[in-house]
Amino acid sequence: TRKYGFDGIEICPDEGGETSLNQPLSRWKEIASAAEASGIEIRSLACGLWWKYNLVSPEEKIRTKAKDVAKKLIEIAQIVGAKSVLVIPGYVNVPWDPQAEIVPYDVAMERAKEALLELAPLAQSARVILGIENVWNKFLLSPLEFRDFVDGINNPYVKVHFDTGNVLICGYPEQWIAILKERITTVHVKDFKVAVGTIDGFCLPLEGDVNWPQVMRALKSVGYDDYLIAEFIPPYRHSWETLLVNLSSNLDCIMKMV
Repeated sequence: TRKYGFDGIEICPDEGGETSLNQPLSRWKEIASAAEASGIEIRSLACGLWWKYNLVSPEEKIRTKAKDVAKKLIEIAQIVGAKSVLVIPGYVNVPWDPQAEIVPYDVAMERAKEALLELAPLAQSARVILGIENVWNKFLLSPLEFRDFVDGINNPYVKVHFDTGNVLICGYPEQWIAILKERITTVHVKDFKVAVGTIDGFCLPLEGDVNWPQVMRALKSVGYDDYLIAEFIPPYRHSWETLLVNLSSNLDCIMKMV
């Protein structure tokens, strides 16, 4: 909120609750109006349902549901004025879920391309960018592969939603930024403690091992001039108010590095 120095927000719709995908579109118009009245821009939409509905699942009905989620997010983004929608391009496996299905890598690649080629024209028509995120999905594991995947879709409304913390377990975010360049449309800033090595290692910016001066120089060098969106994984050890105060302070420090 403005109280803590934030100018925008990323909304995460789900299947229920106050930001339900299934609520009337008129409710989303109300949310957009409330944000505007508060001086807050709804910059992007994210969604945890990509883990439930794998875009490259062996089951066609699950793949169809995942595409339906994407289509709904595009529709909502158009209503609330969000520039982009985060998309997880499917997973080969989910490291923290022993029950998750395992999809052959080459099959995942084929299905992911097929899905994005289908969704891209809808996104372009709505003027909403699909931001493909680098996540712990055991898929698209290098910046070169990620770059070529996006280029293969060959649509200006399919770009990269880059996450600084997600890449640290196997690479360097500043190198990914330098390779992905203008393909980056949205940036998640979170940190990661490499010594922890599991999902419990994610933390607020400046609390982990991301080299923030190099990351900020890399973003500047590729011409990125948009929001830095803080993502954190609840539950967190502090109250919400303490979290927001700390987060705002840390982001102020990072933005002064350039």
